[in-house]
Amino acid sequence: MRKFLYLTGVIVSVSLIVISCNKVGAGQEEDLNTIDNSDNTPPVLTITRPTANQVYASGDSIVVDGKVVDEKVMYKGKVQIKNDVNGFIVAENYYETHFLNTLNFHVAYKAIVTASTDFSVILEFQDHGANPVTSTIKVKVNP
Repeated sequence: MRKFLYLTGVIVSVSLIVISCNKVGAGQEEDLNTIDNSDNTPPVLTITRPTANQVYASGDSIVVDGKVVDEKVMYKGKVQIKNDVNGFIVAENYYETHFLNTLNFHVAYKAIVTASTDFSVILEFQDHGANPVTSTIKVKVNP
């Protein structure tokens, strides 16, 4: 009788371990890259600076500030500052969140030029419904 109880205890213990191990990685955690098909509304992008066609002097910083808000949750985004003369990305930040519905952003680049140079500020964000919001702002830096 004692052997039977011992054997039953071992079988129950092993069964519990096997069941517990099968749950780990078996779809119990939500995939953070899953598209939310019920989200059909794109995020709202608010840019506080710079303003369109803003003019800077050489040595000034092009500062990009703002926020993006979604009615559900944000997924990812990026902010870039690009020199339009040579096409170089001179500053960029990437953002990724799976739990926030508001994402504040800030990027700055100290622009030093010897000739008038146009720059593009490129903003691209996406929510978990794969709904994009984009904006491009042109600015100029004078020597």
